[in-house]
Amino acid sequence: MKSTVLKTRFTSVLLAASLIVAAGTGYAQDKNPKPDSPRAENQAPGAMPAIDQRALDLLKKMSDTLDQSKTLSFKARSLVPRRGPGGIWISLLGSSRVIREGRSKLYDETRGDFFPYDFYYDGSKITAFTPGKNLYAEKDAPGTIDDLIERISREEGKVFPYADILISDPYKLLTTGLESALFVGQSTLAGTKANHLAFSNPGVDWQIWIGADDNLPRAVNATYLTHSKEPSYTVEFTDWKINEPVPPETFVFKNTSNAAKVEFKIPNAALAKNAGQQGPQSLQTAKS
Repeated sequence: MKSTVLKTRFTSVLLAASLIVAAGTGYAQDKNPKPDSPRAENQAPGAMPAIDQRALDLLKKMSDTLDQSKTLSFKARSLVPRRGPGGIWISLLGSSRVIREGRSKLYDETRGDFFPYDFYYDGSKITAFTPGKNLYAEKDAPGTIDDLIERISREEGKVFPYADILISDPYKLLTTGLESALFVGQSTLAGTKANHLAFSNPGVDWQIWIGADDNLPRAVNATYLTHSKEPSYTVEFTDWKINEPVPPETFVFKNTSNAAKVEFKIPNAALAKNAGQQGPQSLQTAKS
């Protein structure tokens, strides 16, 4: 599996069935950073190692915290630049709520400027629901979340926005092809002290802010060096909950709105065309 962070671009995600257009994410940072923070300015550039072990150790702690969790949930806010009419840059804002249980159950709800959708996966079946159109599609997909993300990446060329923190052993994927790593310093995000790390992988520079006390990701910024249409992506993570009970029905779609069922592949072109909206690319697409 390739890391979403490391894919060449932050892609829009046509979630599996392509019933809905969703957002992808990723991470990475400059090989020769030029820090503009007082924390880093006092260090001579020549003294900065290409691979700073402190950055790798903190990234590994984050990976272990996520990997060892039985359940996790978080909210995410995304800011994605897009070319608008006449070539002017505009920014799309998206919000998501994500819940994961074990290695085979996932729920994702996305709203904002991105095409709204709800995504359910219970380890055996994918269901994608678009509330605005009141349509849903489903497909058998036995396996794990890792299998699901790999399948979406392979079939659609796109992935989930936060696939890198949902899969097994994020550290292994995030450090594949790593060219440089830097511990920048500490920041405070929404009252939470966070360690600021910067990395560089082929085609993408990315930064991540990890909670100093809980080892959970608080923000990610990626700059894609070879993708002018979607050059960057920023996501903030809040409202983390680890190992809290999750009702079993969370991962099963209940058609309470009498939504019309559509064939899984049909909405791909039709809804995307009608919606005229797309989310960002992901790091998972950055390496291909």
